[in-house]
Amino acid sequence: MQAHKIPLFKHWVSEGLARAVIFAILMTSLCCFALYSSPVTIMGFYGIDATAMQYGMVVIYGSTVTFLALDVRIVKRFTSRGYLLLALAINGICALICFYSRNWTIFIIGQFLQGMTCALLSGIVLNLIFPRLESTRAKVIGYTILYAGIQISVPLYAIFCSAILYVRDFNWLFYGIIMLLILLGLSVLITMHPNARLHKKLPLYQVDWIGYIYYTYITLALGYILVYGQQLDWLDNPYIKTLSLILGLVLILFVLREMRLKRPLIDLHIFGTKNFVLGLLLLVIFYLFKGSTGLTYSYVENVLSTDSLHTIPLWLAVIAGTLLSMFVTARFVLSGTNLMQLMLVGFMIMAMYYGYMLLFVSVVGESLDFILPMFIYGLATGALFVPIVFFTASAAPQGMALYASLLGIFARFVGFCSSIALNNQLQLYTKGAIREKLRETLTETNPLIPPVWQDIQNTYINAGNDMYVAKNASDFLFNKLIKQQLFARAVRDYYDVMLVILLCVIIALLLVPRIRNIVLKLGKNNIPY
Repeated sequence: MQAHKIPLFKHWVSEGLARAVIFAILMTSLCCFALYSSPVTIMGFYGIDATAMQYGMVVIYGSTVTFLALDVRIVKRFTSRGYLLLALAINGICALICFYSRNWTIFIIGQFLQGMTCALLSGIVLNLIFPRLESTRAKVIGYTILYAGIQISVPLYAIFCSAILYVRDFNWLFYGIIMLLILLGLSVLITMHPNARLHKKLPLYQVDWIGYIYYTYITLALGYILVYGQQLDWLDNPYIKTLSLILGLVLILFVLREMRLKRPLIDLHIFGTKNFVLGLLLLVIFYLFKGSTGLTYSYVENVLSTDSLHTIPLWLAVIAGTLLSMFVTARFVLSGTNLMQLMLVGFMIMAMYYGYMLLFVSVVGESLDFILPMFIYGLATGALFVPIVFFTASAAPQGMALYASLLGIFARFVGFCSSIALNNQLQLYTKGAIREKLRETLTETNPLIPPVWQDIQNTYINAGNDMYVAKNASDFLFNKLIKQQLFARAVRDYYDVMLVILLCVIIALLLVPRIRNIVLKLGKNNIPY
């Protein structure tokens, strides 16, 4: 029997067990993103600032995006089990090196390699499942299960990390990841046939390696500019200016190369389809709003002083909302509900989330007060992601479904980086404006300040501290309270701006006639990345 016709799993493996292994592979491929679930912890462990931490996320995300385009060709060269085990081994070695090293540069290199293995693992799973789904109903259900898994992976791994960080330091997250990889590797080794292939074996000829290098540079350079732009003062900084010029040149070379190749890395002719471009824009906008939740978790941890273990209910609320919304939305899609109407409902639910946050963000409160808004956020995520992806896939021309998927994940990456840039920029302006107002209020002539400061100092004295310690401690606590006020107000102003932008998006969708009657149309070769 030819290798590509051999069943992937051994004869004794049941269908349920096979599906469980495939889903475990998909979820484990995303485990390295869990390292960023507690930004304060990773910054303290490596001694870096918030911008460096954000670029670490960009590196692993960007590496995944670019290698997916190359993986489409490479996966046809190797056996499925060998390919998976190779990815797990590389991932485990990177985690092991990071476990024994506290060097940020080594960590970033490891993140780039782990991003490649993430693409490798997820790509082979998707190529295994989705070409075999024939009916539209099966595709919709398959898409929904896949995207539900992707969307809940972040809060699921955040719970995993919160439990570890409550009893251990950051370094033990690598140990936890290694254990997951070993368990998955044993499962693959036991259940999968050693000679099975997804495709007929093909040599690695006419692979666009140069295009991959261009694409990788474009992705990582764009991410660097968006993340570090505010800190380095954008184009006023010579390094950002030089990087932008090189990015523009490489982008031109990449476009010219892909347009003339017979087997391009990405066929850019797909941009001639207007509705597809609109779908990519909607993906960018969705991730622009989706990225703002990081500010919510920072607020809960820093202002409300919530430890990692007590943020688990918030993550569970997001998971519950996402799962419920995605499967309800899938039912509406199958019943023929207009995709634009579903998107409008999703954006309105997202507006409810921002409205709730504007009402309840303050320096007092409990983390439990934010379970409902995080549940609403989960509802918005499911209600938006499924119809936007289906809209984009339906708009793609026949024969270009693969390139539509690759550009879809690139659009998500751009949206993710743009949300970081927008967050950094708005935080700069809002905090600056609030700081000026505080300077006008917090003066020695303000009659309200001395009593407050004295009350704090008396509290320390009554606790048994001497005058010197009480004075220093009260100064520290007073400054901390001021910073919490500053951050809470900046969060409110940020959500004000995001709500206004969201309302503009809703109005724009209502005024665009081209997308009112989009019909769901999923081709045979649609593979969702």
